[in-house]
Amino acid sequence: MIQLRLFVLMALGAALFAAGCKPEPAGEKAEFKNKDNTVYARLPANPDRLNPVLSTSVYARAVNELIFQYLMTFDPKTLGLSPQLAKAAPVVEELTAGEFAGGVAYTFELREEAVWDNGTPVTARDFEFTLKAIFNPRVDAAAVRAYLDFIAGMRIDPDNPRKFTVLANKKYILGEPVVSNMAILPEYVYDPGGLLRPFPLEDLARPERAEQLAQEHEALARFAESFNAAQFSREKGFISGSGPYAFEEWETGQQIVLTRKKGWWGDAVKGSPPALAAHPEKLVFKIIPDQAAMLTALKDQQIDACSQIDAKDFIDLRNNEAMAGLFNLHTPSSMTYYYIGLNNKNPKLSDKRVRRALAHLVNVPGLIDNLFYGLAEQITGPFHPTKPYYNRKLDPIKFDPEKARELLASAGWEDTNDNGVADKEIGGQRVELELDYLISNASNFVRNQALLFEADARKAGVKINIVPQEFTVLIDNTKKRNYEMYAGAWAQDPVPDDPKQLWHTESDTPDGSNRVSFSKREADELIEKIRTSLDEAERTRLYYRFQEIIYEEQPYIFLMAPLERIAISKRFTAEPSARRPGFFVNDFMLKSDL
Repeated sequence: MIQLRLFVLMALGAALFAAGCKPEPAGEKAEFKNKDNTVYARLPANPDRLNPVLSTSVYARAVNELIFQYLMTFDPKTLGLSPQLAKAAPVVEELTAGEFAGGVAYTFELREEAVWDNGTPVTARDFEFTLKAIFNPRVDAAAVRAYLDFIAGMRIDPDNPRKFTVLANKKYILGEPVVSNMAILPEYVYDPGGLLRPFPLEDLARPERAEQLAQEHEALARFAESFNAAQFSREKGFISGSGPYAFEEWETGQQIVLTRKKGWWGDAVKGSPPALAAHPEKLVFKIIPDQAAMLTALKDQQIDACSQIDAKDFIDLRNNEAMAGLFNLHTPSSMTYYYIGLNNKNPKLSDKRVRRALAHLVNVPGLIDNLFYGLAEQITGPFHPTKPYYNRKLDPIKFDPEKARELLASAGWEDTNDNGVADKEIGGQRVELELDYLISNASNFVRNQALLFEADARKAGVKINIVPQEFTVLIDNTKKRNYEMYAGAWAQDPVPDDPKQLWHTESDTPDGSNRVSFSKREADELIEKIRTSLDEAERTRLYYRFQEIIYEEQPYIFLMAPLERIAISKRFTAEPSARRPGFFVNDFMLKSDL
């Protein structure tokens, strides 16, 4: 669903940094093991679930976008929104009178060709159902609801079941892209009993009224229990969308298989819009967390496409003539940044001086040079450095163990028992500054970064315990706030940043994305102003001040914005993208001369 998949990169995404790729040796033709029209792509981790309303995983998004469709979707090349289920971009009108005066109306019309798997048309009722599911307070969709609080209602054209208007009760900087980039779910699959039909969208869109209805009507809880259940996220027959590919199987830790639907409706649309591209007959997502295993699979041609290749391995691949004959290697700009999340409510980390001290113990330039081979830029805050409102007046935090030790001492952390670890009395007990650092076991970079952090932290009397975990386990622990520190990354779409999902106090919930429990009144006030300010200059001023607060409070240790590292088999005609995951398998075209 909107999954405004955090991190945004404006129009710069169109400027791809093509990595050098050695030409094939003269007179030799590459021999490909696979010649069928199936794309084998690597996923670095298991998705959390295949449901665009509930999922918060970037790995799930790569699969969801092939099963489900959106009113409009981001073009991988231009990064602009392109019509998918909708015929065209919405007609946008400011509301000057009536119940929602001061708000905005967004009017869409769905394509006549669009149908569900049972042959029935995709209609405005399905879109309304999807909104109702999201606004049902018992549905685990808080991350999505954070972006939709401006929606107040919806009107369906009485003469055209495919035409509808979404009504907003206020202006919102992301109003048009958020509504446009929403997936639509088939009501007949996800609510066969019509449990949500009696409840007006206008009521569910009001949080207090929705909560009241949920307490009064068991139907909302029954729907949520069913919708939240694993079967609608994992089982064939319960995962269904209007997209070109049908879900076949998910073998946990092994693979996810999709097959192209026969007679898919998009084939009948004139002009073959890029947003409806579906060239491969089959898609197999190989779940390979381990970098070494991924490289083995790549070299053995078990996979045709992969991203997130560790920098050293990527450089080695560029210098391998045999691989150059089989794969194109790319380094497009990545709408991503890496960080270390700090549990701001943990007694050891609640003081911003401690958090700043830890930031001084991460040698980011060294990481970029030695582990990323220069394919990244150090960052100072929560926005991508290519954004026009990225605050370059903030100096990158320098690696300085002595400064870290001073800050810790000012916060009361000193080594009183000469064991090499700073300690402090908290709640009447002597506590040592020993911190568990959760990392994903899928990345050599993260593992090596953690080892360097562990060694450098000792210089200031901080003991770091590295705790590798499977990706989904790590995410689950961060959602439960069951951690002290964790290695994370956020990916964004090409729209202006709305900081609410990550940084507002209201998003510090079990299924919200403020997983570090950051809370500051001025920051909340700035976020509310940013979300409704349509004046770009004023919004930039607000963005600058917001970044200053984040810089002062240090809720994350901000690391770097990397370039992506991608390999794509030469048996396909395919282009890289600045949008995650860096390639889009539905657009891969099998070469005819294999």
